[in-house]
Amino acid sequence: MKSNEGGTLTNSLITPDHRRRKAIVYLRQSSLEQVEKNTGSQAFQRSQVDLARAYGWADDSIEIIDDLGKSGSSVDRRSGWQRMLEQIAANAVGVVFAANISRLGREMLALEHLRVLASYHGTLLCLDNRFSDPRNPNDTVLTQITASFAQYDNKKRAEHMSNARMAKARAGAVVSSLPVGWIKGPDGKYDYDPEVEDAIRAIINTFWQKRSIRRTIKALRKAGIKVPCRQGRRLNFVRPSLNNVRRILLNPAYAGIYCYGKTESQRGAPILATGQSPRVKVPEHRWVKILNNHPAYMTPEQQEEIKLMLRNNHWVRRDRAGRGPALTQGLLRCGVCKRSLSVNYCRVNSYVYGCGWETEPCTRFISYEFDQYILKEVFKVLSTPPLEMLKAALEESKRKELEHRNWIESERERLDHEEHKARERADLTEGSLRRVHLDALEKLEKVLQERDEFEQKIALQQSLPKSDGSDEELEELCRLASEVPALWHHPVVTHQERKEILRCLIDHIVVTATKERIDATILWKSGEKTSLLIWRGVGRYNLIRELHAQRLTVFEIKDRLAAGKTSTGQAVKITVGRLYMILEKKLGLKPNRFSAEYLALRKQAVEFNRDGRSIDWIAEHFNEQGFKSASGTPWTRDMVYGLIRATGSKAHRLEEIHRNAITEARKRGLSYKKMAVDFNDKQLRRRDGQLWRAIDIKSRWGHLNQLKRNRVQKG
Repeated sequence: MKSNEGGTLTNSLITPDHRRRKAIVYLRQSSLEQVEKNTGSQAFQRSQVDLARAYGWADDSIEIIDDLGKSGSSVDRRSGWQRMLEQIAANAVGVVFAANISRLGREMLALEHLRVLASYHGTLLCLDNRFSDPRNPNDTVLTQITASFAQYDNKKRAEHMSNARMAKARAGAVVSSLPVGWIKGPDGKYDYDPEVEDAIRAIINTFWQKRSIRRTIKALRKAGIKVPCRQGRRLNFVRPSLNNVRRILLNPAYAGIYCYGKTESQRGAPILATGQSPRVKVPEHRWVKILNNHPAYMTPEQQEEIKLMLRNNHWVRRDRAGRGPALTQGLLRCGVCKRSLSVNYCRVNSYVYGCGWETEPCTRFISYEFDQYILKEVFKVLSTPPLEMLKAALEESKRKELEHRNWIESERERLDHEEHKARERADLTEGSLRRVHLDALEKLEKVLQERDEFEQKIALQQSLPKSDGSDEELEELCRLASEVPALWHHPVVTHQERKEILRCLIDHIVVTATKERIDATILWKSGEKTSLLIWRGVGRYNLIRELHAQRLTVFEIKDRLAAGKTSTGQAVKITVGRLYMILEKKLGLKPNRFSAEYLALRKQAVEFNRDGRSIDWIAEHFNEQGFKSASGTPWTRDMVYGLIRATGSKAHRLEEIHRNAITEARKRGLSYKKMAVDFNDKQLRRRDGQLWRAIDIKSRWGHLNQLKRNRVQKG
């Protein structure tokens, strides 16, 4: 570092190009507490502006970027850091000033990223009043070593602070803040917080009345009671939810117990966006507990009773095959939160599927046809017995049977060992230690009783018929599977038994429901998947729109919906009047007067008539083919005339057809004999319906010419 005649400091690394670009002074302090209290550190970091000015940068070329109150363990939440990197990448920065490398950060990967970026764009680094060139190998090694020490120092410092806090907690000191509910007095003792005491007691008392968290939440919301919580030092009252109510009921602090060390940093895990390591739960036996540390809102015994009630209320029961008619109970999973759906019975045979993990479920629907669609897919599978699935089931059964036999042997060895210990103890204490001898005899009696019960249970299991998994048995299983659809609706079969049958085929069903549609994916035990779509509510209008687009009339749409001939296979019963209303008012569509089939007949009739077929022949042909008329009655001559006129065409008269056919044949040079053969092949109809002969064609041609001459004479 040198000073020129004008008093400006110089350095061999600084070039005019560096001074042409701006100088950034980067400031950082790890926490808001440091920002408030360690003002000297911030002032020292800001003094880097004077250093930049001394090296020749003008005031308008110096920019201060700060990340005050941001940890140096991560750069994800440091907006100032990101802004500085963007300016370096834009080739707008000549030098970065920082008090030391730890102010830039304590994560080596982020510091190396800065160094590489600065090297590429020719940006200098000034740390501890020392300039370094990121392009220089010596400066690079020094910077990397310094960054490694900064990261190592950060980890050791955090580890030391954690160990110190744990040691203080084991010594009986409170080293972390209590949850909302208490205030600390001048004497260091805790007392109830008057701002939140009533609300917390109301939450606990409401739970004792309702004995369920969900019912408690509903009662609290109805009463307008909110849950207190703290964000830093600020006290807030929020709407009751499963998490915040459960936290108050189960936190040991509300039973007067101070706990420390319930979580710890996960070693080796990447740093989160918050700048901290992810934390994992610690087993309860490793917690540091201080009993009666502060006034309690409930006794420890009461809290244990609450835990027991919540365990008994746990929603794991929703996976069982219940006795109710809800066929897919326990198999449904929410497509949004991936959790199990529960079933609530409203009245007899009326039930609702819903995701009950939150008080406002993300999936909830009433659809009686949903279960029937699932059942339809199950019957499809059973119509062709799932041989591979049954083979896999037999192999799994054999494996479990082997595990069961091994467990029986190990359990017998354990009971033999327990009996030997009890007998040995009884023999050693007989006649010398009376009470110990009686206790040993009592334990021996318990072991013998446990052995008898165990052997009885094993004998009962072995008395049941065993399956060897042969091909014959596999065929029998396939036959039984194919008979399930016929036996399904038998009055002897209960709802619970039907659900157990489903569980043999279906692993689970993922469901997402809205007001208009239900999307479901069946995941079979075989690993295959089947997707379903069911329109509901106004979503069924899509089925009507699809059928209308197929040029079907209202009556045909009604029949198709009733028969389930739709894209989703849904059967919908609806009246003609309502269909007209939906098409015109809801969908803005004009009902089709004629069906697509009827319109195709129009086209066919015109083509037949153009090819020389008479109106009578066309009517007879339509009747022979079974084509329906608009009224449903047999086709007549007048109906065919109307059909052709509706297309805007004019029906050709038999006279005109014959004249055109004979004229065209004469142009080809055909004789009357060949004309007869050609007309008969084309099924050109005569007025009397007979086959053509040469003399008939000659006579017909003369008659047609006479008619033409008569018309000319009459004008």
